[in-house]
Amino acid sequence: MYIDYHKYNYDLVDNAELEKYIQRDKVAYKKVLRQWIEENIDSITERKWEIEEIGHLNEVSDFIKLIKEGETLFELGFYTSCIALIGVSSEDFSKYLSLKIGRNNHIQNVDRQGRSFDLSQFDRLKLQLNESILTQDQYDLLDEIRKKRNDCLHYNQNFKIKDKNELKQDAIICLNNLKIILKDILGTSNQPNEKELLNILEEIAKGVGSDIKNKDEMRSKVRNVISHLFNFDVTFETNKKYEIKDDYFLIKEIDFKNNETTLAPVLKNPGLFVIVELNDKEKERFTKLNLKENDTIWATLYSKISDIGMTEEWYFVDLHREDNFSEVFHEIIENIINE
Repeated sequence: MYIDYHKYNYDLVDNAELEKYIQRDKVAYKKVLRQWIEENIDSITERKWEIEEIGHLNEVSDFIKLIKEGETLFELGFYTSCIALIGVSSEDFSKYLSLKIGRNNHIQNVDRQGRSFDLSQFDRLKLQLNESILTQDQYDLLDEIRKKRNDCLHYNQNFKIKDKNELKQDAIICLNNLKIILKDILGTSNQPNEKELLNILEEIAKGVGSDIKNKDEMRSKVRNVISHLFNFDVTFETNKKYEIKDDYFLIKEIDFKNNETTLAPVLKNPGLFVIVELNDKEKERFTKLNLKENDTIWATLYSKISDIGMTEEWYFVDLHREDNFSEVFHEIIENIINE
């Protein structure tokens, strides 16, 4: 039995009250969704960590859209849909490979009677293997996807009797097989130049609200990019709740309009700028001390550590002007040399 009664019979409702009824039911459905997500959030997250990660690809086509949707389907536990979609994506990727090198006969060919016909994925993969477009290992991974996808789309008896765990296993095999292939064939170096890095960060920013759920996920992805591409740990220990910086700082910018100032640490982590929030009291102090850009201050800064292990907004704990910084700096250097 298929039960499809997700909306009330609004024909029973007076037209003047119809919209109120609809809005009430939408509010109730949002509550159902929140409860479902809350009850399944652990398993959704665990499935996320089962998906192969391949860094970034500069060379992509329409097949990548299907992979992104397939990943979401797997996370949410919709395994049959994931298998079908990754199967389609895999076939599109195979066509992309052949067209890229001008093998149009891998897509469509002509029989002895001169009639054109579309090649199956089975025949296409065989041609790509025979012509060394694919290695044997790559062929095996793509052919495994093809077989599982055919079982799914033809919905044969063997597929129908699979339980949820078997479907999950098939789905993650298809998904990870394809991602391994993409990394192997289209993967890029984990040492991008400055332009490529900026492109990566721009793509992340553009994805907010579509591929990337919100700004919190964007921050996580930027953190992860830096950790992989620079092999640099930008996070704090898991038990640390706050961070304090005390140093001499060069004022790079004062922005009262946006209630912030940009500081450059002098002694600790030079070259890494810090954006510090300014409240009304601190703006008055900046004005009273006649602080300008390129002035030097001694300051103590405070920031909470976020749930992804990075600092959040920075705030002043204390600050004072340092007019004789050059003398102080020479004294510090002498002490370091004499130690």
